[in-house]
Amino acid sequence: MSQHKREADRSFLGLSDVATRAERARAWVLPVPYEATTSYGSGTREGPSAILAASGQLELFDREFDCEPAMVYGIHTVGPLIPVQGSHEAMVDEIRDVVADMLGGDRAPELLAVLGGEHTISDGIVRGLASVIPADELVVVQVDAHADLRDEYGGSRFSHACTARRILETCPVFQIGIRSMSVDEEAFRRSRKELKTVFAEDAAGHDVSFLEDLRGFIRGKKVYMTIDLDGLDPAIMPSVGTPEPGGLSWDRTLDIVRVVCSESAGVPAFDVVELAPIRGLHAPDFLAAKLVYKILSHALLGGRLRECDSTKAGK
Repeated sequence: MSQHKREADRSFLGLSDVATRAERARAWVLPVPYEATTSYGSGTREGPSAILAASGQLELFDREFDCEPAMVYGIHTVGPLIPVQGSHEAMVDEIRDVVADMLGGDRAPELLAVLGGEHTISDGIVRGLASVIPADELVVVQVDAHADLRDEYGGSRFSHACTARRILETCPVFQIGIRSMSVDEEAFRRSRKELKTVFAEDAAGHDVSFLEDLRGFIRGKKVYMTIDLDGLDPAIMPSVGTPEPGGLSWDRTLDIVRVVCSESAGVPAFDVVELAPIRGLHAPDFLAAKLVYKILSHALLGGRLRECDSTKAGK
């Protein structure tokens, strides 16, 4: 059975009680402070708490929606998932079971947002989703600097460097922002028809034709979106364990979010992972928190601006 703290240390966005009740909220936020296989910098276990802390300082009003979106759909923050001691696979299995229980229950949220933690958690989330969504309806969109296509790394098949490889055992994957991989990963990538890779140089510039390929990939599908923050340019997101030069801008990242949320058959869950907070440097934490809020709003409201009511109470 799942092991949670009974209540979250703080709610996402610091919302008032009425907007955080599980029975009212269309979105749930699940922190997963898991870190066991990081290979360079560490600190991702502190990522969820840093995102929650920063989120409490965000303005609820969003000019793009001309309202306070969170007050329209409501957000319930559950207690952090306590990491399983033992094998990496055991933790993946635990996450799978927790997600399956949450999304398969009578009071399932419309959208589950997961805060990482290292990227390994995404495999468990996808497996949980696959237990409640038919396999032929589910695809994954991955924003990342690294291909994560190793079959094994550091003695484990469930390392953060193997995440996309493991997810491919469940459903197809569309990668964006890739700019680092091994020769074996490249050979594997070329061999798999169910894997589409858009390299950073093709995603970060003025040419946005890759978005048409993305539309075709997700059309008619339920999408799990996983955003490893090292997929963004380290100039705006330095707080990651393995930063790579280049990467996506804030605006290009939101372009991807908008396409996924507007063109797919739905986004039942997503994650933002690999934030490794740097003491005294708050901007990356705020970026991660605002990105989570943006994804929630686009997934739950999209272009339905009439659902917004700017007269609703704030924090």
